[in-house]
Amino acid sequence: MKKEPYRAPDSKGRPGGLLSLPGRLTPIMVGDLHARVDNLLVLLSQNGFLDGLERGSAALLILGDAVLPNTEGELEDMEGSFLMMDLIFRLKVTFPDRVFYLRGNHDSFSADVAKSGIPQGLLWARALREGRGKAYAAAMGQFYEQFPYVAVSSDFVACHAAPARSKITRDMLVDICRYPGLIVELISNRMRRPNRPAGYTNGDLKRFRKALDLPPGTPVIVGHTLLDHINTFWLDAGGFHGHHILYGSLPEWIATLTRIGDHLVPLSYPGESLLPLINAMGEGPDVPESDDP
Repeated sequence: MKKEPYRAPDSKGRPGGLLSLPGRLTPIMVGDLHARVDNLLVLLSQNGFLDGLERGSAALLILGDAVLPNTEGELEDMEGSFLMMDLIFRLKVTFPDRVFYLRGNHDSFSADVAKSGIPQGLLWARALREGRGKAYAAAMGQFYEQFPYVAVSSDFVACHAAPARSKITRDMLVDICRYPGLIVELISNRMRRPNRPAGYTNGDLKRFRKALDLPPGTPVIVGHTLLDHINTFWLDAGGFHGHHILYGSLPEWIATLTRIGDHLVPLSYPGESLLPLINAMGEGPDVPESDDP
């Protein structure tokens, strides 16, 4: 991660917060998996996506929150998070310049990461320490601290939750560790609604594109916000042209946004239970032997 490609260094020489993907890479975007390993396996088995990663023509872009289940009754179960990260690490090691993970609000050990009163961030840290050791848990924390926050290409920009409401520049995104308030906006905010007056608006989307020198209407893709429990993607969400939401943890469907020709298009696939089959074949995600993820 210290030498991750397509990231300009920040003012301290660390990998910056902006991931600039070349237009030649076909994006395979997925949002908010929340430990649902089957959904990632289904996606990789479809449409030649894994072949694209192997050929070097595609890039998997995870829009944050791959870990920590969000289904009632499973909120304290960290097994899926272990398996998810084992799989992501295997993918990252195999395709270091074709697999990328943007930071989400659940990619943290913070006590603030909680759902229904359950402190999932603290439980995740404890599970890692008890299951893999203190050094492994510390290395996972270091991994989180080195994530990018925004991905930009010639025809899209993506982040976990929201465009910035404040005025920003490309240099600010690169040097994002100097702007903690900007980090909170990108990983935690949602669209403006009657119950969220501080949410982002169509004007914020327009300023976000302009700050990144993108043409008007360039797609802005986020995750984080589940608009209903039926769909797994929403185009022009909130009535904002070019504003799309992906959510990847529903069991019935898994969706991606990818490029076909010159256009980004959504593709969705029925959920399947693939993990038991893969485990039965002896090809389940490996458990790292070292203390370093």
